[in-house]
Amino acid sequence: MKKIWLLLGLVVLLMSSLAIPAVFADAPVEGRAGRAELRFLEGMIDHHQMALDMANDCLAKATTESVTTLCQNIIDAQSAEIETMQTWLLDWYNVQYTPMSMTDMMGDNMEGMDHGGMAGMPHTDPAMMMGMMAGFNRLEGIDYEIAWLESMIDHHDDAIHMSQRLLDRVPADTGHADLLALAQQIIDDQSAEIEAIELLITDLSA
Repeated sequence: MKKIWLLLGLVVLLMSSLAIPAVFADAPVEGRAGRAELRFLEGMIDHHQMALDMANDCLAKATTESVTTLCQNIIDAQSAEIETMQTWLLDWYNVQYTPMSMTDMMGDNMEGMDHGGMAGMPHTDPAMMMGMMAGFNRLEGIDYEIAWLESMIDHHDDAIHMSQRLLDRVPADTGHADLLALAQQIIDDQSAEIEAIELLITDLSA
């Protein structure tokens, strides 16, 4: 258990030390790189909102302190990143964007739409997410916590994939440096968090 708390502490320290650079008004990026930035920002905002929905469910049902601490850390970090990305969308592309809840994403108006940058992400499909949340309601105690942690690993994997795709598609000398830094930060932070979650699952399964 001490090892788990140490790793969780290191994750929090990493997230603090890799603070998002100061935001400055900037011109939009043109062409394919600009479209990739827009898709990423809108998609990651929605993706983070899904994580907040999951983390709030965790706080309401989980009882293990290390699990609830992780959930609160996710809420704190990803809420701040949502605000940052919303600011960038407005400053750079004059887009005022509000994250969509999973219920909103299930609306008929979303059918067939490539919303944000999440198309093709296997664990961010709204129908799958709604089914997963419904499945959580049938679980409790350690069974719930383990299922939740496993789902968060999948969710983090998708965020890492989305971030790496942005870095692959937007050259460093073309895109906004702050956004590319955030994408790398998401890869680093959520990779470290996956390691912490794997330890939590091992501990809870013992």
